Parts: sequence; C-alpha cells; structure tokens
Amino acid sequence: MNYRELDNFLRRISPSEKWHLKNPDSLSRFYEKVNKIDINGSKVYLFDFGLKFKKESITINRDSRFTYLPKHTHTDMELNYIYSGSCTYFIDGKQIDVSKGDICLLDTNVVHSSKPIGKDDIIINISMTKSFFNTSFISRLSNQGIITSFLINSLMENQSHNRYMIFRSKENENIDRLMKSLLCEYYDRSIGYDEVLDSYMIIIFTELVRIFNRDNIDNSSANGKKSTNIIPMLQYIENNYDTCTLSSMAEDFGYNPNYLGNLLKDKTGKTFSKLKLEHQMKQASMLIVHSQMPIYEIAMDVGFSNLGFFYEKFRNIYGVNPQEYRENIGIY
Repeated sequence: MNYRELDNFLRRISPSEKWHLKNPDSLSRFYEKVNKIDINGSKVYLFDFGLKFKKESITINRDSRFTYLPKHTHTDMELNYIYSGSCTYFIDGKQIDVSKGDICLLDTNVVHSSKPIGKDDIIINISMTKSFFNTSFISRLSNQGIITSFLINSLMENQSHNRYMIFRSKENENIDRLMKSLLCEYYDRSIGYDEVLDSYMIIIFTELVRIFNRDNIDNSSANGKKSTNIIPMLQYIENNYDTCTLSSMAEDFGYNPNYLGNLLKDKTGKTFSKLKLEHQMKQASMLIVHSQMPIYEIAMDVGFSNLGFFYEKFRNIYGVNPQEYRENIGIY
C-alpha cells in the first residue's frame, strides 16, 4: 500500500458511516453494548479494547464521520492523529481545537468527547496497552539516556492518570511521513509487521519528545523568564555521571546545592543521586552486554571505587548481579 492507496482507503464510506448518514444526530447501536461508569457524578462510556490487545499491543481505528463522540474514557493509552481536516474535542470540560497534522495524546481515564466529525475530517485513533510502554517502547527509548527517559515520563507518568497533551505538529514533515508509513504497514501487513510497527512508534514518540522540548524552550524565551529548562542539567549528568557531585554541578550552573537538588526533584521526581545512579547503571549494563571488560573495570569506569557497593546497586535495579546479567543477556 502506498500513500495514495492509503488516502483512498481512509476516505471510503464505511457501513457505520452510511448508517449515520441515514440517521443523523443518532448514536450508533454500538454504544448499547458499551458499559458506562460514574466519573464525578456523570455517566460516561468506558472503551476497553482488551480483547483486541490479547493479540496486539496497539490497535488503530478511524473515527466514524457524520457523527460525534459522546463523553467517554479509555482503559488504555490513546493517541489521536488528525490526518485530514479538523476536530473539536472537549477534554475534561475544556474545548480543544485541532487541525491537520496535530496530535492529541491522552492518558487513561481522561473524559473526552467531540463535536460532529465531517466528511473531510479523518481522525486516526491509536490505542496502546500499558504493557507496550513498559516493554519494547520504554526499554528501547531509555537506552538513549536520562533526557529521553525524563521527557517520555513527563508525557506518560502521572499518578492520577488524567493527563492529556496536544502537539501542534502540522509543520513537522517527519510526523506526517511516519504516521502515513505506520498506517500503510498496519492496514497492509507483511512479514515482521509487529517489529516494524514498534519501530515506527519509537520514532514517532521521539519526534514528539523533540516537539515537547522545543516548545518548552520557545515558551520560556517568549515569556521573558529566566530559563529553568531541565534538559541542560540532565545532559550535564549524562556527560559527567562518573565524577560529578551535586556540589560540583551546582557550582557549574551557578546555583546553591540545596536549591539545585530541590529543582531536580521538582522537575523530574527524582533526586540528583538517583538520576546519577540510574545513568551509571545504564552505562554499566551496556558495557556488560556489549564488551568483554572485566566487571571490576566496568565498575570503575562508571564511577564506583567500591566493587561490593556496585554489585549491591546493580542487583537492586536489575534483580541479578552483573555476572549473571552478562550470562543471561550478554552477547559474549
């Protein structure tokens, strides 16, 4: 399937859309089978695609046109891509207008609805299981360092699980091309399509991370405020993880150590020590898997002079000691 064939496919009138054309202003009989739950005193539909997810970690649908989406929520993560046209959402009571190229990312339990969707409004809905983020997705992204981990967590981690984000990505040609390629792969499956879908999702979320970071920096500059962008600080830890201390970092950034420690904790949810330790362990695990260096040399290379302490911290994170990790996962 090429992009032109994809476009023709997405613009076809489906059976449910034919029904809506004949029954304007009526909800599909599909909703008769959907459970309702009480959220803040209001009954909303609960969409649970668990049965589909027994076979797939993500599922993709096109929202039906010629109708509206009633108030509902999902048990899984949801990404809505405006392939064509526009859409007006109501998310937690707030009106959100999105247009071609924009992305709306919703955590679980976010109550949302929409105005009627027109003929040229092609809305792609991608639902993703939590396990998708906990396995292939997060594990591969986390290898890029604590910056990417932090940005992804800022998108996805929230104890109340009621968060949403809007990405104005219509000027990002990469997003457009990646989404179309993802859809072509999903609707015209070939050998190894699962791995291809996962890879596309990794790249798509990496692009969203870049948009998120760019917008944060731009907004800070536009407001004329002193930048408190956390990214350079995380980059500092990545570059100096083997030797840096909170005091040395505070001196380089011109902050009081206590203030810097509190700032890091507020922005990332983690202390300086934990951020540093996590990166040390990531570097150590990479060397254990992809080199033949002795474990004691790896420990010293990532900043540990006490081998016993290194073993203790490694086991706390990975559940096994470094040698067992190499034997179970390593390529040598």
